[in-house]
Amino acid sequence: MKEVAILGGTFNPIHIGHIIAAQEVLTKKNLDHIIFIPTKNPPHKNFKELASPHDRYEMVRLAIKDNPNFMISDIEFKRDGNSYTYDTLIQLKEFMKDTKFHLILGFDALKYTDMWKNHEEVFKMASFIVVNRANSDSEMAEEIEAKKLKYNARISVVKIPDINISSTEIRNRVCNGESIKYLVPYEVEKYILSHGLYRGEGLERL
Repeated sequence: MKEVAILGGTFNPIHIGHIIAAQEVLTKKNLDHIIFIPTKNPPHKNFKELASPHDRYEMVRLAIKDNPNFMISDIEFKRDGNSYTYDTLIQLKEFMKDTKFHLILGFDALKYTDMWKNHEEVFKMASFIVVNRANSDSEMAEEIEAKKLKYNARISVVKIPDINISSTEIRNRVCNGESIKYLVPYEVEKYILSHGLYRGEGLERL
């Protein structure tokens, strides 16, 4: 049975923090693949300055194309309405038989999983891998234990390098005419600049 982890997000844009986190999880959990799934319509985020699905897909594709263990899926772009993890897992399980699924997320996202669509089913369908930059976090440990007790959730933690980069910062730097070199993969930098992305004002956090 293959083991695959899903890394979903707006990837607006994808940056080296995403890539490093994915590689750390792949290596430390001894997985077969990481599937990057750009979100079409995240139910919890503002759409202002959200690059088009095509642009975000292309940036992810360019960022991961040289890693044979990284994959990309446009599964959420093909659905109407908001993007929900539950719906994505249902679809993936239909055409990826004999696969054990993991979900990669940060602690902040883990805290709000109770608000997810059909969250109890999601906990049954996949295990959770929480990426953490801190050496220790008592609040996180308490939250994980609570989720395990309440949902019989399978949750593990992978420590990743503390790389303080956000998509918001990158968009703001582009808007201000500042360099994003080494913050994103080279081909992503070229794509952003050649397609004139993130040139608007008053960028929102996504």
